[in-house]
Amino acid sequence: MMNSSEAQIELHKTIEEIQNIKNIRNHFNQTMKELNAAYKKLDISARNLDKEYKDWQELESLSVKSLFHKVLGSKEEQIEKERQDYLQASLKYNEYKKSVELLEYEKSLLEKKLVDITLLENKLRTLKKKRAQEIINSNTQSGTELKQIFKKSDEKIVLRNEIKNAIIAGSNAAKMLDSMLNNLEQAKNWGNWDMMGKGRMASYNKHDAIDRSRETAYQAKHLLNRFQQELYKLGAGSFTFDIRIDSLSSFTDIFFDNLISDWIIQQKIKNAVSNVYSVKDKVKRIVQSLENDLVKVDEIIKELELAKEKLILTS
Repeated sequence: MMNSSEAQIELHKTIEEIQNIKNIRNHFNQTMKELNAAYKKLDISARNLDKEYKDWQELESLSVKSLFHKVLGSKEEQIEKERQDYLQASLKYNEYKKSVELLEYEKSLLEKKLVDITLLENKLRTLKKKRAQEIINSNTQSGTELKQIFKKSDEKIVLRNEIKNAIIAGSNAAKMLDSMLNNLEQAKNWGNWDMMGKGRMASYNKHDAIDRSRETAYQAKHLLNRFQQELYKLGAGSFTFDIRIDSLSSFTDIFFDNLISDWIIQQKIKNAVSNVYSVKDKVKRIVQSLENDLVKVDEIIKELELAKEKLILTS
């Protein structure tokens, strides 16, 4: 093990300072919780004390006859009981009041010790980099290990970013496919109306929905290409997505007014819907797989960071 350098000594000192501030902050937060609870108890106790005092004063103002009608027993006994209740409430109130005073004092002491640790954390990051470079430059086993950890960590971080980009591209494509399916489903439903003789309005709505489907199909294809490009970066370029836009383009060339033609277009729409559902399911499965991979990569990065931290602090 190499001798302690100035960077290593300063590193450990800074870590200790940061930990002390965190301990003070935790202590302060706990004190604030206790103080808030103490104030609530004090408030309840104050209301109870006021009630007991009023009960006592009310009892002393009653005549013996009134007291007899109100409660059994002598006036003196009742007054003594109310005095004791008031005394007990007073003692409880003083206890809570003292507790609040002590917690307020503790809070004021802790507030003076609370400082912003941002500068210390920035300093710590700089010292870690400096110390890491010292270890890497040294001709030691620790230096070789740390160099390998940095290399693996950089590779995994790049991989994580590429997976995230692929997930975003896939999710965007899936949303556009959902929009396309929504329009196709409308076209399919309007087609059923037309076949049942609902007239030109149903036919118009059907073809309008197909037009929208065709427009979203172009956008979906563009987004699927983007998704495929991201997958190529990950070495997963074997995936292909075919939503057969050409078959959609011909849907609006002619108005179909008779039963046979309408049945044919219905079949084409159903086939298109089935095709798009298939592509969407494929996209979603790939995205889900990427999300699982992302979790695994994050876990590896965390493990590498812990290994890196351990080497920097102990070497």
